[in-house]
Amino acid sequence: MPQFCSAYSCLNLRTVDVRDRGITFHKFPKDKERRKRWEIALRRDGFTASDSSVLCSKHFKTEDFDKTGQIVRLRADVIPSIFSFPVHLQRVENYRTTITSTKAQSNLQPQSNDDHCYALPASLTAITAKHKRALARVEYLERDKKNTMAREKRAKTTAKSLLGELSEKNLITEELKERLEFYSDLQLEFMEKKGHEYSNEYREFALTLHLHGPKAYKYLGEKRRFPLPHPHTLQRWLCSVDDRPGLNKMMLDMLERKCQEDHAKYGFVALILDAMAIRKHVQYNLHTQSLSGFVDLGDGNNETEVATEALMFMVVGLQAPIAYYLTASLSPDTQKVLVSHALEELHARGIRVLCITMDGHATNISMCNQLGCELKGNPQEPLKTNFPHPVTGEKVFVMMDPCHMLKLTRNMLQAYSPIATTTGHINWKYIYHLNDVQKQHGLHAANKISDKHVYFENHKMRVSLAAQTLSRSVSVALRTMRDLGYSLFKDCEATAAFIEMIDRMFDTMNARNPLAKGFKAPMGSWNWMERKAFLSRAREYLLTLLTKDGTPLHRSKRYLSVIGFVINIDTLLLMIPELLQVQRYVLTYRFSQDHLELLFNSIRASGGWNNNPSACQFQAIFRRLMVRCGVTP
Repeated sequence: MPQFCSAYSCLNLRTVDVRDRGITFHKFPKDKERRKRWEIALRRDGFTASDSSVLCSKHFKTEDFDKTGQIVRLRADVIPSIFSFPVHLQRVENYRTTITSTKAQSNLQPQSNDDHCYALPASLTAITAKHKRALARVEYLERDKKNTMAREKRAKTTAKSLLGELSEKNLITEELKERLEFYSDLQLEFMEKKGHEYSNEYREFALTLHLHGPKAYKYLGEKRRFPLPHPHTLQRWLCSVDDRPGLNKMMLDMLERKCQEDHAKYGFVALILDAMAIRKHVQYNLHTQSLSGFVDLGDGNNETEVATEALMFMVVGLQAPIAYYLTASLSPDTQKVLVSHALEELHARGIRVLCITMDGHATNISMCNQLGCELKGNPQEPLKTNFPHPVTGEKVFVMMDPCHMLKLTRNMLQAYSPIATTTGHINWKYIYHLNDVQKQHGLHAANKISDKHVYFENHKMRVSLAAQTLSRSVSVALRTMRDLGYSLFKDCEATAAFIEMIDRMFDTMNARNPLAKGFKAPMGSWNWMERKAFLSRAREYLLTLLTKDGTPLHRSKRYLSVIGFVINIDTLLLMIPELLQVQRYVLTYRFSQDHLELLFNSIRASGGWNNNPSACQFQAIFRRLMVRCGVTP
């Protein structure tokens, strides 16, 4: 509601135009005695000031104001004294008229000059008052200009301009920077917290930054002084999100809306599943008002066993986690039910799951066989790597995570060396010798082999070490050492050929760049026949590998290092031709479990790199992940 000045016959209204004229408004004092004195000074019969009553600056003397700061304030104990009262309310003031005062007054009267229009005011007091008003007006305009320029600068500041700064200070990773570039056009003209309502886009930006970059969030709030929402505010936003274990209805509804908006883009997805270790701990959850930490499959049954893992389902194509379950030791039968339930719910929302990716755990292999696959058949014949959809009967393919298979192959090579092939023996010792020669000479033959790659027992989970060990650069380095005459590498050709074959298979199954060349390029109609021939050769090559005692490697205890790649090859040979009928090319990275691993890294980072969060902590972080994926609290 607009505020008028409370003085008698004053029509000043508290607006921007009035403020631009240098007029300020001041509330009545809270002190009862001072407020009473102000009310008496107004001389309005029956007037009582309220908390919203104001007086404009026209009713105060210039010396009543304190203008030393940025805000014009009244000095303590001042009383309004300038009013335009009617005659019956004006006080009669008796002036002392003496010869001296009369003479002084007459001396100050300027002579009338009708030829000029710049005659001075009648008294020195009026000139001084006018000068002070002009100075006050100039000071006000200068402050207003400064504040306006600051607001303009903040208005031009976007999220994109801050991402570069945060990246330079190593406060965010490259992955987080790419994730936040979705909000690059978001203007950061943050208004005051009090009474300000944040937009949905700004909420998602704040929640994403706080989840994946808590250090960057703290830096913007404390160093850059951006009034970001307090973490407690973020928690309040998340309280309305259903974060219980099981299939999440809010996430599924969000995916349904996406699919309805653009079915060609979101109608076909890959389903990724993997488990993350959590701390075996039971605690009281204030959010759900119940004990948290027991096994919970989202069916409402009260279990007494404490959970040790969180099994998560994720839809790739939208990067959205759709479910999680708190488990201890999940049987293949139970996991089959969970997967079937997820397929049915996604189908009900118009989303077709084309492929399911998982790691090589024995439970996953048994689950796939129960669904209708035949992964333990004779690998000399094509394996059945698909099963019928529980609703439509359409083929749903399965793949083993290429990164997981690469680590298994590296471990197998180190444990089972030498491995026999038709061209010689594959031996881990050549990688060991390569590291020794490079350390001795102090130079690396264009590879990254180091002690961490050779003695990897304490770094078994790092995919990068396995990828750098079984890479083309190592294969080239071994052949270079042989050509230079090093006797230790005389018979390394079989090892170099094996490493090169594994590297090419991994690149083929992990292609992520549409513009890449060679084996890292996407699969399209222009190169499919070449890729098909290579995958067939690679399959035959893997099945010829033998252990030291002559047992085929695919029948040994470490059979998954071979069978995992064979399953992926058989899946690609059937699935890629179907996909190329509806799209121009295929990036096989879309079927990788890496998307879920990055999500797990975000969960661990959100807890201060807590590798084993409790079930309650995992649930709280999952709420934030839902908001980041588009579920608005």
